[in-house]
Amino acid sequence: MDKPTSAAQRLEARVLAMAGRHHPFASYYQGKDLVADWVGQRPLVWAALLKPYRGDIKDVLEIGSLEGRSALFWLNHIENCTLVCADTFKKPEVEDRFDRNIRQFGARVRKMKGPSILALGTLVTEQAAFDLIYVDGGHQRDTVMIDMLASWSLLRAGGIMLLDDYGWKPELAPEHTPKQAIDTFLDWHADADIILKSYQVALRKAPATASKA
Repeated sequence: MDKPTSAAQRLEARVLAMAGRHHPFASYYQGKDLVADWVGQRPLVWAALLKPYRGDIKDVLEIGSLEGRSALFWLNHIENCTLVCADTFKKPEVEDRFDRNIRQFGARVRKMKGPSILALGTLVTEQAAFDLIYVDGGHQRDTVMIDMLASWSLLRAGGIMLLDDYGWKPELAPEHTPKQAIDTFLDWHADADIILKSYQVALRKAPATASKA
């Protein structure tokens, strides 16, 4: 298993190579109604990170969708995947933009409006399972921990859980940022493969072991 530092160095090299070319994902957002950009250059990191696993990803869950910028990346970049988008959609104008931006993907998208704890509870009850989960909802430590614990239970063996905002606002008290929750989760799941640890953190759940004959 690669050490996080060596994996991060290889990932950085791939990102820098991609950044030196024309932005490869501009077409994903062409003609879309996008006002705020909370995603930035993350798609460059995501593409490099997911390259070895892209063909195995069929079902994606994201917690925190806003107007759909990250959703557009998953739906365009991971061919034929299904996507569950869980968000409170508190602002009607943001929800309207999300609906318009995602409409073309039809049945590939399931929208779950409300607190993440309710959406995740529903998915657990349904015995849903995902190959990729992006956790980018609330920023309070306890909320992030709940989102991670429930998401991990929904993640298939060999799946990837991507956590945003590990380095968000370090000047705030620990209970008001995701970092302490993420650090604790990493301690609890030392068997997971840390494939990215920077402003975002990505964990790969151990693949299923082949049963003995």
